[in-house]
Amino acid sequence: MRVRSGRVEFLERHAARLERDAKAVGLAAGLGTTGLAGRCAACVAANGVVDGGVKVVWFAGEGGLAEEVISNRPHAYGVEAVARGFRLITRRCEAREARVWWRHKTLDYGVHAEAKRAAVAAGFDDALWIDEGGRVLEAATTTVFAVFRDEIVTPEVSAGLLPGVAREVVLGLEGISRPVRAGELTEVRLREAAEIFVTNALMGVMPVRGWDARAFDVSRCVVTREVAVAFDRAALGLLP
Repeated sequence: MRVRSGRVEFLERHAARLERDAKAVGLAAGLGTTGLAGRCAACVAANGVVDGGVKVVWFAGEGGLAEEVISNRPHAYGVEAVARGFRLITRRCEAREARVWWRHKTLDYGVHAEAKRAAVAAGFDDALWIDEGGRVLEAATTTVFAVFRDEIVTPEVSAGLLPGVAREVVLGLEGISRPVRAGELTEVRLREAAEIFVTNALMGVMPVRGWDARAFDVSRCVVTREVAVAFDRAALGLLP
């Protein structure tokens, strides 16, 4: 979760997702999310976090009840990173509709971690998963959005991907120049996109400056910039 000016952003959304996922994987109630804001605030204060992040992990403790660890994290996506933008490299995979487990945020993300490491080693920032049917899914650590002339599209969760909090926020943004929706996004259609951006809760909205051999001029990605401004306003509580 992103911490900005000492405040955890979208905490209620993260807490709701934490409870849903814990229930889905059969983790018995322990501390619960009551008082989570205070516990996160204590971590932020104890570690002097002004601009960074916190990570909340629930795990099965004694008697099967959920126990909790809250740790601080650095924020590595500053102004320079956004100005530079992300480069994505395609990573092929099997169809994932049946992998409902991947729709929950758990610590079972070794495949994603390996794909991310391989992408970075190749000079990219993240790996873009595209399944055997040519459907775009998500990146290893981010959600992908494609900007077209009349809409912005992100893949459906039913394709087998994580319904991230940042994704949820972008899908709910109002007052931007074109509607945002979830739907099927193929590799062929993605190549027609005027802009691509990726999101996660820690980085917010990140423009994509390259996908495989294709390059984008980040300075001209005006829709991505518009979405980023609206996202930040929502994060600061200036939008519903």
